[in-house]
Amino acid sequence: MADSGDNAPSVRTDTQLSEQDTTESALERCLELLRPGTSDESKFIGLTLMSELLQESQGSSVMTRFFDSMDFEFLDRMMHSEESTIPKDAGVDTAAIKSIAIDIMTCFSTRWELLIRNEFKERVPSMLNLLQSSDETDRSKKILEIMLRISAYPQVSMVLTNPGYQSKIVAYILETFDRKDEAHNDAVMITKRTFLIIQEGFKQNPKVVLQITKDFLPTIMSRISQHFSTLTETHKPEILRLLCDSFAYLSESYMQQHTKEHTAETKVWTRNLKSGLIQLLSTRQAPTTRDDSFKLIGILLQRLGPEWIFPDRSATTATANTSLLKKASPASVVNSMAALSLTDAEVDKKFAGLIVHLTCVEVRVLMDELANELSGGSSTPAEKDAEAEQQSKVRKEQVLPLTYEILEVSIGYLVHLSESEDMENGLFDAMGLLKVQESLQATFVSVLDYLKDLQSSKDATPESLSTNLVYLASLRILSAWLMEDDSLHGQAASVVPTLEAVVEYCASKSSKKSLLRLLQPILDRFREIALD
Repeated sequence: MADSGDNAPSVRTDTQLSEQDTTESALERCLELLRPGTSDESKFIGLTLMSELLQESQGSSVMTRFFDSMDFEFLDRMMHSEESTIPKDAGVDTAAIKSIAIDIMTCFSTRWELLIRNEFKERVPSMLNLLQSSDETDRSKKILEIMLRISAYPQVSMVLTNPGYQSKIVAYILETFDRKDEAHNDAVMITKRTFLIIQEGFKQNPKVVLQITKDFLPTIMSRISQHFSTLTETHKPEILRLLCDSFAYLSESYMQQHTKEHTAETKVWTRNLKSGLIQLLSTRQAPTTRDDSFKLIGILLQRLGPEWIFPDRSATTATANTSLLKKASPASVVNSMAALSLTDAEVDKKFAGLIVHLTCVEVRVLMDELANELSGGSSTPAEKDAEAEQQSKVRKEQVLPLTYEILEVSIGYLVHLSESEDMENGLFDAMGLLKVQESLQATFVSVLDYLKDLQSSKDATPESLSTNLVYLASLRILSAWLMEDDSLHGQAASVVPTLEAVVEYCASKSSKKSLLRLLQPILDRFREIALD
């Protein structure tokens, strides 16, 4: 037994040494076939062996030796191979040749020190040319996995901002919504990360990144927005979510500077987005899609400014046949939008009117939901409580603040119109303006009612209200409206005592004094209103 025990380790070591010798022999044989000057046939055999070896052993030293010995131009030719260039007796087709090339790229991509080298980066165009939604192999899936790895390393990730590269990935996304498999999800993640990569780079070096990415948004947004605006596009909700998640990464500073230098291109893709949003918001949609619509509108409002919703039309005249629009119902207008060939001016008018009206409706719905929470009521079945709670959180924390921002710029636009001497070029005619004012007034009645309910609730204290973001935001937007409309002044006076208590509490706490910069002007407005 002792002898057997002593010999066992020796047997395993001999086996391991034998396997190591075999691997090293195969490695040397492979490298010999890949050396400069060998024939294409030898290189192909070497790359085939190399693919197999790399699948078995991905050690850093082995990988680096292969990388340093690689004829990358030949690897390019493999990815560009055509059936006409392959001998009939070769025993292999172009699909197999391309797959071997992608397998080698996949193995190299697992080592970050190889991934960031120029020889690897220069193969990206050839590799992306093989990305196809109709690919029946796993080649496209592997390509997207490689691109996902590229997105993780700052040394190389900026290549994803190349509009040509990203266009291929976006095309894959748009063509694979029905599948929504792992490859599709990887492609979506790559595109979202690219927006983040742009923003991270912009924070480090604004001028350089603006120059590098000058064609990114015009190219990518042109492709995405065209699909989004197409009447027959059935995946608008998915495209909408992609847009929301992607634009959320870009800062106002980047967007403002970029659009300033690309006014014409921005006008094209924003027009397409407006068209798609009009179609979505004029028809019945899932609650999450409706929320995403308001999120996209709000995000672009933050990034592009009030002109996104209320552009200056003073230099533009509408040439569309507006009599057709007045006779048509909203649904028929949407269904015939392409046939009507609406001008930019008509799209702007329709978009602004629809957004203001639906935002008012949405805020009133949100106020009802919040009031229902105060009373402890619930209209959701017990089995959906978790899902409903999450959706409610999204609506309170994301949708409500954005709808308030839309209301704020709407008030600003009405003030602008009231002070303007050129009403004819406004987005609303006299009747439209009256409807907007009525919608806003009804909305702020609901905001005021909610504030009064909140202040009188059993859990309301100056301390709790000072941390209630909905309370603070509602006070702010209501005060802005009351400065322009006096119809609610009498009812709004009841808000003042509680607000005074909240301001007094914040003044007494050093940790809350920063809130005074927000609350004191609001209190001053309400006091002024109460004196009327």
